[in-house]
Amino acid sequence: MLTELQIESFEGQGYVIIDNAIPDGMLQPLREATGRVAEKTRRGEWPYKRSTGEDDIWGVSHLLHPDLCEPIFAEYMASPVVIDVVGGLLRLSTEDRPKRLQLDLVNMLLNPAKRDYEIDWHRDTVRADFPPEEEIKELTKRQYGVQWNTALYDEACLYIVPGSHRRPKTEEEREIVLSRPKDFMPGQMAVRLKAGQGVYYNANLLHRGVYPRDMRRETLHCCMGLIEGAPLRVFVYKSLAWMEAPNFRKTLPERLTPLYDNYVRMSKKFKQG
Repeated sequence: MLTELQIESFEGQGYVIIDNAIPDGMLQPLREATGRVAEKTRRGEWPYKRSTGEDDIWGVSHLLHPDLCEPIFAEYMASPVVIDVVGGLLRLSTEDRPKRLQLDLVNMLLNPAKRDYEIDWHRDTVRADFPPEEEIKELTKRQYGVQWNTALYDEACLYIVPGSHRRPKTEEEREIVLSRPKDFMPGQMAVRLKAGQGVYYNANLLHRGVYPRDMRRETLHCCMGLIEGAPLRVFVYKSLAWMEAPNFRKTLPERLTPLYDNYVRMSKKFKQG
């Protein structure tokens, strides 16, 4: 059960760290599965990857895909640790969660094997070059979901600017994002996670990732959204078209099927737009 202070932190600061973010007994099975997936992807046997642009990777996508043959990820997503935290942060009643939440991205972030890698400062769904008046308009609209990183090993790879999801960039922030996107950002903080902790955050915080090759990182990177935000997330439906295969629903735990049905309904309604 979340406390009001945790919910207020998520709403006001844009993030909250959740202890015990992995169900009891699941940490080691998840580590074994992510290890297999990481090695399979590095060998070129899994095509859905995030590349450094050369011969290395920093992420793996579509962990629920049946061809991956790793059902532990669906079991994790169906757990109360996930659904109840997301529903609580979005202030949904227990009854409303299966009606208004939809299944979404389930990916993994990992350390590159050959060289360090960094991602620029950004917001996930708001263009960096919007003028302040347009930026705040978009930020006001795009508060329909929760994104999270749950660490299977200790890490401090995510950098955020707390509270930045509720306001346009300052002039200094704008200059950094557009011209020096890997520089120090005023007010930045590293999110330090112990194995088993998760940071649940608003995807439109100013944030970036730093991926050192010499520190093992296997972190579940997922999101869930409210169906009300469907028109704003058409890109997600296009990238997850494989989830609409006729037999995919049968691979999911029962607790996930209402969220999957919401996804399919919203996808059919909006992805043609």
